[in-house]
Amino acid sequence: MKSDHIKAVVFDMGGVFVQTKDKNPRTRLAHKFGLSYEALSQLVFQSETAQLATVGAIDESAHWDFIAKHFDLNEAEMVKFWDDFWGGDQLDQELLNFTKILKPDYAIGLLSNAWSGARDLLTHRFGFLDIFDVSVFSAEVRMAKPEPEIYQWILDALQVSAGETIFVDDFIENIQAAQALGFKTVHFTQTSQAIEEIKDILGS
Repeated sequence: MKSDHIKAVVFDMGGVFVQTKDKNPRTRLAHKFGLSYEALSQLVFQSETAQLATVGAIDESAHWDFIAKHFDLNEAEMVKFWDDFWGGDQLDQELLNFTKILKPDYAIGLLSNAWSGARDLLTHRFGFLDIFDVSVFSAEVRMAKPEPEIYQWILDALQVSAGETIFVDDFIENIQAAQALGFKTVHFTQTSQAIEEIKDILGS
């Protein structure tokens, strides 16, 4: 599968490696508060505190404090909320296996917009971050996709150029930002599609 012109493959995390494969736990949680699945997700991921946590301006715990106050939840209720919200998330084993095949020939990177607790959470829950030569979460470097600076950060860390790198993400704005910088890109919609498009770029 070795390509002459590609040296690295960089993946997003949420919606790519870790996917909400079962929407029922979060849907039930949303309905409990009279919200849709989408409205609850929006509150957790797009509220002001969520965005501040994404760029490391506040600790993740401050964002969850906001959520707890919003729904008037005590500590025990908040633990249950957290478990239900993430309950349907699973590691995509097919993508992980494919990445293991790539690893001998390519540098493998992770570039994720995520809060300060993401590294510990993913390590303890899924234990697979060691597959990446470099992994970075936006809160750790205080910048986030689609800012050009964070793409340059991962390129520098992997010691490759944008033209030598495939970038895989499920958000089109992040893909467009990567394209503008010269990356080869794969807009992730499902695992099989992404794997085939990566293979096509690698010429295998």
